Amino acid sequence: MEAMSLVQRYEKPNVFLTMTCNPNWPEIKHELRHNNEIQNRPNLLVRIFRARLEELKIDLVKRKLLAPIVAYVYVIEFQKRGLLYAHFLLIFKPNFKIKNSLQVDEIVSCEIPDKNKYPHLHSTVVKYMMHDPCGELNLKNVCMEKNDVCKNKYPREFVQYTSLGNDSYPHYKRRNDGVTVKVRGCMLDNRWVVPYNPYILAKYDCHINLEVCSSIKAIKYLYKYIYKGHDHIHFTVNKETNEHFVYEITNYQTARWISPPEAMWRIFSFDLFDMSPVVICLQLYTEDAQMATYNESDDLSKVINREFIHRTMLTEFFKMNISDEKARNLLYKEFPTYFVWNAFMRIWTPRKKKNVMGRIVAANPSEGERYFLRVSLNHIKRPKSFENLRTVNGVILSTYREVAVLYGLLSGNNYFESCLTGAVVYQMPILLRRLFANVLTLCCPANPRNLWDKFKGFMMEDYLHNGISQQNAKMRALHYINSFLKGVGKNVTDFGLVDFNLNVTNDDSFQTMIAEEMTNINVESDINYNKSLNRKQQNAYDIILDCVLNDKNGMFFIDGPGGTEKIYLYKALLAAIRSRNLITLVTTSFGRAASLLPIGRTGHS
Repeated sequence: MEAMSLVQRYEKPNVFLTMTCNPNWPEIKHELRHNNEIQNRPNLLVRIFRARLEELKIDLVKRKLLAPIVAYVYVIEFQKRGLLYAHFLLIFKPNFKIKNSLQVDEIVSCEIPDKNKYPHLHSTVVKYMMHDPCGELNLKNVCMEKNDVCKNKYPREFVQYTSLGNDSYPHYKRRNDGVTVKVRGCMLDNRWVVPYNPYILAKYDCHINLEVCSSIKAIKYLYKYIYKGHDHIHFTVNKETNEHFVYEITNYQTARWISPPEAMWRIFSFDLFDMSPVVICLQLYTEDAQMATYNESDDLSKVINREFIHRTMLTEFFKMNISDEKARNLLYKEFPTYFVWNAFMRIWTPRKKKNVMGRIVAANPSEGERYFLRVSLNHIKRPKSFENLRTVNGVILSTYREVAVLYGLLSGNNYFESCLTGAVVYQMPILLRRLFANVLTLCCPANPRNLWDKFKGFMMEDYLHNGISQQNAKMRALHYINSFLKGVGKNVTDFGLVDFNLNVTNDDSFQTMIAEEMTNINVESDINYNKSLNRKQQNAYDIILDCVLNDKNGMFFIDGPGGTEKIYLYKALLAAIRSRNLITLVTTSFGRAASLLPIGRTGHS
């Protein structure tokens, strides 16, 4: 989230760089004693890699080797097998953005250099930047996919001139100049060269892949790539210690976190040479719902009445909009650029260095009012209080959802209407109610009341069919939807479906569950599954169904490797039992399996 905040202000990254540790660096070889091997000295490997990495950062940021950099993020990945490496995303200053193929050629090469003119560079490219022979040359290479195609798309095509790709990396210049080199017994040409920067590669003597990010669509993929897993080591620095502290994790030998616990969640960029911005996370909570810390022995009534507890980033932002003229022209997320949060005094003070950005902490649409408060704060200036933020044209609204809707900050219901319109064609009312509950909790429709009014007739068809009055059918449908919402701590009144409180008792929940299980939701194909079972499936089907229909006890375990159609057997049994209006509880150990079975659920639910 914080890395993407950089893109919001400074646009997309321009360069994606990967540096991999070289176990044959002379500094490493020199320190090995008594025929020791590098895999036995991870501490040495990490120290040398870090030293080289620090020098690379100086080249990139301070010496502006590629271009002046306005912001960047990087991550060091430590794998339990293989060498550690670092991924960088660099954002150039506006006047130095890459806009044409000539600028690409200045920093990236994909050709084998002249052996006589550049002997060191030539040997380095051959050692580190040639993709291993694959495809017809080696079908067993690790990069090969099931269709016998290289997942990295090597060998590439010969290209006479560099061109900027459409939603991809550029098509780098790879001329057919007749130059070949021998790699793992095969003769390779420029089609097998991994993109590199000649100066950086020659200086650091290791695999350093450099790619130009030519498309805005590549941003999300790149950021997910550098933050993709738990086996990463990240760095963050901010010289204003009252906001964030310095955490560095370098003990790779023990492969565990050695810094304070906060480092495990405070992950971001490196503020080196006062050139890379720092992102400050801003608090978000609804009125009187801020976090408060206290000792176990404290009197809670006194804790609540402390003025200190009520002074937060958000409340003091409101106060600044009353007293400071400059603050009134700023959004909440823009505040840290011009003001510093003093955590000790709990006040905002003017900032002297403005190389800082703000980001309101994330909120999920399922959180309801907290989410809509975030949407409002991201777009509305000069609010003076929570109530003032809910005031539109002199009218105090009851929810932040209404505020967001009136300001046009939420998209319409078109997607949700299309979803429900398609579902009413083939889904039974009981499943429409479940779908509607999922839309409310997961999709954050702009106007849930309108959706309810439009589709409630379809959601209560089964009740009306049984002779229940319109009003009672409506209440039963609402109770059913409410039973699902209760599981995520919500109520139909939270979404404005009704103007009164709708309480769901345990009996209501139980009746809803019974009604759902008693509904025959089998599709026609499931009913006919038992006609095409193989011999062993049919044997299991007959034994289990006999126990069910004749009220016998039994516990059965269906054993078979993946692909032997166990789920096919389960569906046949479920269809046979439910078609007789009997109840079957389908539980699995994880969600994916549950989704494959009709009315499946996980055991913990």
